[in-house]
Amino acid sequence: MNSPFTPPDFADRLSAFAEVIIRVGLNLQPGQPLLIAEPYEQQGVACCAEVSVGAIIAAAHAAHGGPVEIIWSERDSIRALVEGADQAGFERLVAGNAWRMNQHISRGGALLFLTGSEPRLFAGIPAENLAAFHELNWRHLGPVVRRLVCGATQWSLAPAPSPAWAALAFPEQPEERQMASLWNTVFAAFRVESGHPPLAAWQTQLATLGGLAARLNARRVRTVRYEGEGTDLSVELPAKHVWCTAQLTSRAGVPFVVNLPTEEVFTAPEKSSAEGVVRVSRPVAHGGAVMEGIELEFHAGKVVRSFATTNADLLEHLLATDSGAGRLGEVALLAKDLGEDAAPWQQSRQIFHHMILDENGANHIALGAAYPFCLRGWFKLSANRSLVHVDLPLDARASLVAEAAT
Repeated sequence: MNSPFTPPDFADRLSAFAEVIIRVGLNLQPGQPLLIAEPYEQQGVACCAEVSVGAIIAAAHAAHGGPVEIIWSERDSIRALVEGADQAGFERLVAGNAWRMNQHISRGGALLFLTGSEPRLFAGIPAENLAAFHELNWRHLGPVVRRLVCGATQWSLAPAPSPAWAALAFPEQPEERQMASLWNTVFAAFRVESGHPPLAAWQTQLATLGGLAARLNARRVRTVRYEGEGTDLSVELPAKHVWCTAQLTSRAGVPFVVNLPTEEVFTAPEKSSAEGVVRVSRPVAHGGAVMEGIELEFHAGKVVRSFATTNADLLEHLLATDSGAGRLGEVALLAKDLGEDAAPWQQSRQIFHHMILDENGANHIALGAAYPFCLRGWFKLSANRSLVHVDLPLDARASLVAEAAT
């Protein structure tokens, strides 16, 4: 990042950012191999994210981790496959990547997914192409994700700043300032501040979120209602729901955090309960394109009306992916809306054009798959199932209704 607007302590903050990913997100163990990828849209890490990758490799070595592998993306090649509807070529690519990830998991390695570097990678490509390729991708990626969700190893998602993302997030700024502004935002979200050790700050943050989840579980909440401009949505929670945080534990007993930053607690709703309307407050990236101005109406848990000001056809294809795509798999609340102080980066109301940042800047819901660990006992069988999981940030306050005491 060679710019006169780069802060003099950029190298130190970049190193701290990478250390948070390795030691908090992945909790990489001595000698443990690491695979860095992006299997969702780019089918590899964007080459423009090499600054992040270099710092993360250094942090992995400092943690005495094992060898580091990287699956790089070829931007023009992947776009050409989708634009040209070359399903056979695309499937060879995603099947090969899924095989590499499965082999890596079987060897006990950790996985890091660096996302968001090319937010408009597939802009202008017909929605039917995007929908077909997204479904094909998830046929191969879905089983990998299920292994990870079930605790096969540590894994985490983190943002990887790039010029394309910076230009989208800070269009009002001169081009030479955009990357510096984006990095400052990401550093703030990662609690990387001069004079404050970020690892200690993250220990405090994770303990705070864990305490909030425990208090919500003790309350036995049965109804969550979101209310705001254009939003009035009520959702019922199953009797055996569990409020969770992004900190999980692998089957080997190693705690890790599935996405950074994290400011939320979340659970799985009863999939047939959602009633009302929502207006999504921020653009939603899906399948390499961006949908804006999304409005949805739910009845008996299902989306019965949908609208978007941009890429409405992509939204329609998303909702038609399978029987679970038009139902909710997650309801989430931010710590700042549960009585905790807001992080400074959340107070700006900046639209970040990155789902990890945007979903942690606002209460949100998610269409599609529920996480089975959010339900206990046979209730796991009732979790919403889908090939998709798409977070929808809401500028809405949440109210909770608990079970009556018995």
